[in-house]
Amino acid sequence: MNAHPHERWPEAGHGFPADRLDEFLLWAADRGASDIAFQTGSAAFVEIDGCLQRATAASLDGVVMGRLCERLYDATGEGILRSGRAIDCSHSIRLTRGLSRRFRCNLAPVQGAAGFAINVTLRVLPGRPPTFDELGTEEEIVQAWDLCKGLTLVTGVPGSGKSTLLAAGTRRLLERGAGRIQSYEAPIEYVFDGIAADAALMSSAEIPRHFPSFADGLRSSLRRRPSAVIVGEARDRETVEAVVRAADYGIAVFSTTHTIGVAATVRRMLAEFPAHERAERGAALVDAMTLVVTQVLLPNPKGGRTALREWLAFDAGLKAVLLESPQAAWPARIAAALAATGNGLAAAARRARRAGLIEEEGLRRILTGGESPGMTEGDAAT
Repeated sequence: MNAHPHERWPEAGHGFPADRLDEFLLWAADRGASDIAFQTGSAAFVEIDGCLQRATAASLDGVVMGRLCERLYDATGEGILRSGRAIDCSHSIRLTRGLSRRFRCNLAPVQGAAGFAINVTLRVLPGRPPTFDELGTEEEIVQAWDLCKGLTLVTGVPGSGKSTLLAAGTRRLLERGAGRIQSYEAPIEYVFDGIAADAALMSSAEIPRHFPSFADGLRSSLRRRPSAVIVGEARDRETVEAVVRAADYGIAVFSTTHTIGVAATVRRMLAEFPAHERAERGAALVDAMTLVVTQVLLPNPKGGRTALREWLAFDAGLKAVLLESPQAAWPARIAAALAATGNGLAAAARRARRAGLIEEEGLRRILTGGESPGMTEGDAAT
């Protein structure tokens, strides 16, 4: 159910009642909001099908924002923000029959008209991890995922559904009995308690509540020898080193990163290292890599959004081609592999446009690189 473009929460006509935050969050989620935003001096906003719209008549002042921080985090929240640090956390609202509605939260200090201000963004999380079938995931991606080995990366910009696709993959590992699975997230987004798993055990840890960093969690995994680990984001050099090392130890690693396109993902991972280390690190990365999937969400003319995916499986043949080539030639080699498979982002956009799943404007954005800075000339010609 989508909200009317001008529909607003009636309980915030003259001020936002912070003690009724959960009521507002459920109201927004029930109307199809994917994201909810609060900011000092502004009304509350919701995002539905990629479109931002005002959700309250009243604006939120500094006192209300401080109370929201306390409800979402704790009494120290505003102090942490004033010290110049952001907060990542989760928020859960218990419903009937043991069910709950969960939200991923980011609290950040920003500049306001009177100086210090607060921005709070919440992502509405589905109550149950989806399946690959529900997401329309291509069979080749599923087959590569089922190998459960090496390093698999899900990439895209914020809000492109990376975490949702990763959750679907995690659910598949559980249902197929992949053994011991450990996840490290900041914060934990999906709960897998209700997923039937007779031959798999899921252990989830939150960063920094349980471990100081993703890399620290992965080092712990090396001692516990799981079959697979889920890493919320390979965001820095230490984490990139740790995921490659874990894959080298025979642990299947599944993670995300903020890039678009397979070639851009490889470049981004290598850019974390000094130039003099990239030859050695690049060889280790390619040797560990199993699959890279990029996802982009574009408006669907019939409502909602359509997922476009670019993917490349790093089989023995592709690894040999890359390892025998200088790193400067890797983007061209990857572009050639994508062209040969037809799995590039531009090809996916053309297929979606022919099926009426995206607008002409969406296709144009992909072909001109507006949604894909990592897309190569070879892909654009697919």
